[in-house]
Amino acid sequence: MEDKKIGLKSDVLGLIGAATLGVVFLSPAMTLYGLFGPTFLSSGNAAPLAFIFALVATLPTASSYALLSRDFPSSGSAADWATRATNQRIGIWTGWIVFLYYFTNFVIQPVALGLFCGDLFSAMHFSSSAAHTFGFFIGLIFCLGWPGWLVYRGISVSTKSALAFLLFETVIVLALCGTILVVAPQRGTPLTFTGFSFSGSVHGVPGIFSAMIFAMLGFCGFDVVSTVAEETKMAKKLIPQATILCLVVFASFIIVGIWALTFGGNPAHLSQVAESGRMPITDIAESFWGKGSIFVTLTGISATFGLAIVTAVGASRILFSMGRNGHTLKIFSTLHPRYRVPWSSLHVIFVGGLIGSVIAFFAIGSYNSYVWWATTSTFFAMITYLFVNLAVLILYRQRILKSLGSFLLYGVIPVFGITADGYILVQSFFIELWNSNWATGKSIVVFDVACAVLAVFLTLRIKPLKGI
Repeated sequence: MEDKKIGLKSDVLGLIGAATLGVVFLSPAMTLYGLFGPTFLSSGNAAPLAFIFALVATLPTASSYALLSRDFPSSGSAADWATRATNQRIGIWTGWIVFLYYFTNFVIQPVALGLFCGDLFSAMHFSSSAAHTFGFFIGLIFCLGWPGWLVYRGISVSTKSALAFLLFETVIVLALCGTILVVAPQRGTPLTFTGFSFSGSVHGVPGIFSAMIFAMLGFCGFDVVSTVAEETKMAKKLIPQATILCLVVFASFIIVGIWALTFGGNPAHLSQVAESGRMPITDIAESFWGKGSIFVTLTGISATFGLAIVTAVGASRILFSMGRNGHTLKIFSTLHPRYRVPWSSLHVIFVGGLIGSVIAFFAIGSYNSYVWWATTSTFFAMITYLFVNLAVLILYRQRILKSLGSFLLYGVIPVFGITADGYILVQSFFIELWNSNWATGKSIVVFDVACAVLAVFLTLRIKPLKGI
């Protein structure tokens, strides 16, 4: 049986606090800064369209998260729901997939901060490759150090810190996008709406699907709200509200922002910038703001700190829940006696983040490391979303035929979510990525599948507790 004494600190977060974690995980600045480059290089001016498709594919899953959080609030989120809907073995495996989703998203953050710090060194005219490498590792250390100090001190400190980072980055993002929309026409780049049509894609329809891998990552994160259910006041009411609220606010902001950024450069030039190891967004900011572009680098750093906080919170809560339920080693359910945070789980996440960042950097370079981990995280997110939608179909199966509204809510919407997530997995990963190069294509597919198989092995090795 579950040890009732093992519990996170309850009644800490309200609606704004829970929604803040979701928006920070989604991260307007890092989505624009980090994901604009890969989506623009894949689809050109049609990058906004890729994000719209990604939003449409995400909304059914958001609805499923809201329903399940309303009736079954739990820090284990998808893993606990899969257990309820099927059996413990499937629930355990789903738990590992969810953990990999949040953990790989966490690894993105030190890599991203390393990139921004490298750009910061370049802005200070330390342009040698050695200086860029030094900047990368300085960023990596700070990204693991400062957020770690905050996250280990409790959920309230984590949320307030994440909100401060979010407010700072939002102001700068709005200013940059506004500048581009005003200045670009004066430079001979008229504002058009081709970004919302297939004709805007530089690589046609395949380019849209390649871009959708990153666009889906942009919308991955609203679900982190579900992992703090046990630490939220009136969780059954506020968690569903916070889930939808953070997604709607973010989507409105990001689609317009991506559209604005498409007028800031061209794919050919920005591709060369990316190959040099720099963020394409930094080049755009320099073009429009000159020396003022340092604010973009600073907000990139700020956004990365916020993301490191919320991804560590999400990953640690998943591992904590699995340890508490006997789905992995019991030590992962250990809480700090004062701060009531998953102490041992956080150790694993921060040490693993350091190792993953360093290995990727030496294997494929700084910018490709970012692309590699971002794509990997999306793979595990799609599988997680598949199981959440499946859980709705199974747990609410007796309600589906009660009325037209129930049929749509408990039947049609999750089926659409399963179809969208499954299609993206097959088309974007097993077709587009597999037909790509090894470094940022095939190797990702091999790694992701290997991790999923390893999760099966770990599931079979663990003997679930009775009575869960």
